[in-house]
Amino acid sequence: MKKFAILLVLTLVSTFMVACQSKQTLRILNWGEYLNPEVVELFEAEYNIKVIEGIADSNELFYSKIKSKTTAYDIVIPSDYMVEKMVQEDMLFELDYSLLTNYSNVTYMEAVDQIYSSMAATTLAATGETVDFKDYAVPYFWGTFGIIYNNRVDGLEESLNANGWDVFFEADNYFPEATRGMYDVAQFAYAASLMYLDENPNLYSETLLDQSKTAIETANFTEWGTDTLKRNVEADNLDMAFVYTGDYLDRMYIQLDEGRTLEEIQADFNIYIPETTMVFIDNMVIPNTSKDLDAAHKFINFVLRPEMMALNAESVGYAVPTEEAFDIIISHLDDEDAFYHNWAYANMFYNSKDREGTFYPLTSFDVDTIDEINTMIQVIRTE
Repeated sequence: MKKFAILLVLTLVSTFMVACQSKQTLRILNWGEYLNPEVVELFEAEYNIKVIEGIADSNELFYSKIKSKTTAYDIVIPSDYMVEKMVQEDMLFELDYSLLTNYSNVTYMEAVDQIYSSMAATTLAATGETVDFKDYAVPYFWGTFGIIYNNRVDGLEESLNANGWDVFFEADNYFPEATRGMYDVAQFAYAASLMYLDENPNLYSETLLDQSKTAIETANFTEWGTDTLKRNVEADNLDMAFVYTGDYLDRMYIQLDEGRTLEEIQADFNIYIPETTMVFIDNMVIPNTSKDLDAAHKFINFVLRPEMMALNAESVGYAVPTEEAFDIIISHLDDEDAFYHNWAYANMFYNSKDREGTFYPLTSFDVDTIDEINTMIQVIRTE
């Protein structure tokens, strides 16, 4: 009996190991902390598909990992300009919308449609080809850029609301003593300066480069950073900075968790989102490395469910791309739970589906153009 029991255990273990090895898997390459584990658990339970998530911290790393084909990722979540590049280099499969049955049940936010139209326009201008990026991409999260500001500086909020970009770039005319910060990405700085100049940030010429250089020098940025910018404005060590709107929301949610009220937080620091601003959209795409198109489509279709998209945003904090998911979030406005009420309020106030404006996702410049912009910024920073 003892021998039989041992054989039975060995048989069960062997069967379990074979089952684990043969279980369908889905490999996702994503940004860090950009997928709610609860969404993964629900997907795995419903479809009996194991999700394996890899992490990259830049679009360029997404590109290199797919280009190298060292890992057969089934889904990648790159931003707008990198999707353009991947489509141009034939790195993506077209989506099979017959497998995305939830697509017919959602409505993309107006800004999301604007972003895809802008991507198509820049691609047409650059290559002469007409591309519908919805053939390749389903939106995952989107967001705006804005000017995070120190509301402890008297009159700064009112001036930003009245004069917009001018306050940020014209140091001598508005708040000359105010310290300013710029996101430490050369193309971001170039784009911000062109929007201040009422130019399309996806255009490039030597004349525009010279005008951008003058504008950035005039702004006299005292800090170039990333996560440091939002923290320094929060801590009253910096007065204005150009950042992702999500950077502000990240610090706002943290302070809410610490027990402060929205009114208290906004009285200290807030974010101004210009009518003309940069936007980004991160997308679910299927790279040509995928070994399981069926599992990839199942996951995309799963995330397209409004309740799953809202659940994912509950953990991540960025703006959902569909009106149906947005409405789920906003339904919590009268919730007695402080987190859900504040989450709903923040989305309504900062990520409204009714927000109007001119939204520019950045295009993928050629290598020579990027080198010129990088050199211009390096010269300014060393002057």
